[in-house]
Amino acid sequence: MDQADRLRYLFQQNNMKRCRVITVTGGKGGTGKTCISVNLSIALRKLGYNVLIIDADIGFSNAEIELGVISKFTLYDVLYGNKKIIDVINDGPIGVKFISTGGNFDLINGDIDLNVFFNNINILDNYFDYVIVDTGAGINKTVKSFIDMSDDVVVVTTPEPTAIMDAYILIKSIQELSDKNLYLIVNKVTNQSEYVSVYERLNNALINFLGTTINDLGYIHEDARISECIKAQNPIILKYQSSKPSKDITRIAESLTNHKSTKKKEGLLGIFKKMLLNSGGIYNGEHKTRAKD
Repeated sequence: MDQADRLRYLFQQNNMKRCRVITVTGGKGGTGKTCISVNLSIALRKLGYNVLIIDADIGFSNAEIELGVISKFTLYDVLYGNKKIIDVINDGPIGVKFISTGGNFDLINGDIDLNVFFNNINILDNYFDYVIVDTGAGINKTVKSFIDMSDDVVVVTTPEPTAIMDAYILIKSIQELSDKNLYLIVNKVTNQSEYVSVYERLNNALINFLGTTINDLGYIHEDARISECIKAQNPIILKYQSSKPSKDITRIAESLTNHKSTKKKEGLLGIFKKMLLNSGGIYNGEHKTRAKD
C-alpha cells in the first residue's frame, strides 16, 4: 500500500463531527481580504464559537501580522519536524487560534507518521466550530486546493471596476473547479446604495453569462481607522467596537452562522487530505524546498 492509499484508508476510518471550513479569497490584492478574515474570525469568537485561522497565503503571513502573532513553529514542523499539531497553534485575540502553513514546501514528500498526525487533527476537528482559511489573491494551484476542500467560499471585492471584474473571473474559475456555496462581501463602500449597485452588477453578470448566482453576505464601510488598526496590529473590531466596519463585520458573522452549509463537510481532515494528496505541493504548484538545518 503506497502513501496515497494509506492516506485514503485513514480518512475513510474517521466519522467524527466536522467543523465548518470557510475559505476567504479575492480576485486581486488590496481588497482587504486578510483584514476581513481576521476580524470575521474575532466576530465569530465573540458569538461564542471556537475559531481557527489558517494563514494559507504561502510566503506572505499577513494574517499573522494583523493578529500580532509570531509563529515560532508552522505546519512544516509538524510534517517534517518533531512537533505536534498542538505546538503550532498560536493564541490570538480573545481566544481565536491561528496556524501558519509556513514557507515554501512540498507537503507530499518526507517521512510522515500519518497515524499520529491524523489523531492530532481529529482532536482539533472536533474542537473548532469554524476554520477560516485566508488565501492569497487571485486563482492559482494553492488557492484552488483550499477552495476545493472548503465547505463555503467567501469572495471579497471592492466597488472598483477592476476589482469587480477580477471577482467575476475568480467566481467563474471556482464554478469550473467545483460546486461550492459562494458568498460575496463588498469591502470599502461609502454607503449601502453603492454596495447594492456592486452586488446587482456582479450578480446579474453571473446570471446572464454563467447561469449562476452568489449569496449576498453584506458589506463593510470604508474607514481610515482600519489602516490605523492594521499598522497597530490591533483589529478594528476590538479597538473601535462601535465603528461602522465593526458593526458590519458582526452583522456578516451573524448572517454567516444563519446560512447553514449545504455541502458535505470535510473539516480539518479534509484540508490536510487535499494538501497531502496533492503531489504537486501547495506553493503555486512548484516543488520548492526549505533549506535543512
